[in-house]
Amino acid sequence: MKKFLKIITLYDFLYPFYKKSFLYQFIKKTYAQIANMMSGFPSKDFVVIGVTGTDGKTTTSNILHKIINDNLGKTLMISTAYIKLWDQKIFNKTKMTSLDVFDLQGYLSTAKDSWCQYAVLEVSSHALDQFRFEGVEFDGAVLTNITPEHLDYHGTLENYANTKRKLFEYVATNSKNNKRAALPKDDEFGRKRADEIWFDKMMSFSINSSSMLRATNIQLSLEKTVFTLQYLGKEFQITTWLLWEHNVYNILAATAMGILMGIDLQKIIASIQSFEWVSGRLEYIDIKGVHVFVDFAHTPNALESTLKFFKTANKSGRLITVFWAPWKRDKYKRPLMGEIADRYSDIMIVTDDDADTENRLDIISQIIQNIKRKEGDNYFIIPERKFALTLALDIAKPWDFIILAGKGHEKIQLTNFWKRERNDKEKILELAAKK
Repeated sequence: MKKFLKIITLYDFLYPFYKKSFLYQFIKKTYAQIANMMSGFPSKDFVVIGVTGTDGKTTTSNILHKIINDNLGKTLMISTAYIKLWDQKIFNKTKMTSLDVFDLQGYLSTAKDSWCQYAVLEVSSHALDQFRFEGVEFDGAVLTNITPEHLDYHGTLENYANTKRKLFEYVATNSKNNKRAALPKDDEFGRKRADEIWFDKMMSFSINSSSMLRATNIQLSLEKTVFTLQYLGKEFQITTWLLWEHNVYNILAATAMGILMGIDLQKIIASIQSFEWVSGRLEYIDIKGVHVFVDFAHTPNALESTLKFFKTANKSGRLITVFWAPWKRDKYKRPLMGEIADRYSDIMIVTDDDADTENRLDIISQIIQNIKRKEGDNYFIIPERKFALTLALDIAKPWDFIILAGKGHEKIQLTNFWKRERNDKEKILELAAKK
């Protein structure tokens, strides 16, 4: 039905033109300001930090929430996976990184009434483009990285990056003091933002470049990550349960903002080292000696980083990858993800995810178009995700690694006909219990 309505209203054709119009912008900004006013302009009484980027937003937001919550006081966090207030956690069922303006302002208002003074908000490019953060007075912004994503919506990488730039403009132009920014020196757009926009306090972080905050001597394993943190001529060793190099960047991003907020670095490190993981972000499950990881990797960059890490770190078993590509988003990346899975996986299973209004078999045909191996040669196409997970468990042996990529923490699947409850972690545990 949704697909039919979109066709007859020419939604997909007209929306790109409509969203550029003055009328659209006026309506969206007014809507956001009404929500802000009805909630009593709550952000003016908070220290609000926004976290944006292509990969790592949710993990960085969760780490930063813990740092602030542990050391400064009661902290609200709104992210793709969870909404947290102090030690209370609510699953984000909306499938939206950034909430509707009334929900957003409502949570800020509720947190304010609970004597909360800090907020960490995960900020998506769609929400910035649709003015969902209009009226929120940000004190600081974090950029994780920028790689090609959502180009179906934004058109070009430059447009996408410029939309992310709006978060830093919100910080720079509001009436608050102590404007802060944490920017990745290894990222082209992170370097640009440091040159383009003035902040009261700015900190760069990196692994491969000279920066104010830098990680060196990174030791990756399947149990933990150890690295040396360099800051102001001093070195600190950090051990974390978060795996792979990309999480080192996430830790650096959160640490940089924590320092900018005046938190003692030793206390920041203590918070990091007691941080466990985020649901659906390389979440580990041991099933009778088979190592299963549930991950939200749904971009070429995230998928390659994940598979490359496991291919390098895993010396004893096979790498079994179950993956897909999202509907109606960046169709160019579908064959790229197929190529990446083909390159690193010992066994690959292509399945479905959120097909929604797009035929899932069409999506699969685009994913597999550049895969070199033949179907049946450690390569399977199983459109129904439940059966794909079943096959992965059936063929896995002790010490093998199964990577369930794409859905991560999500508990809802959008099929061509309806929404249904479906969570990779819950499903794999259910299937394992029947074996």
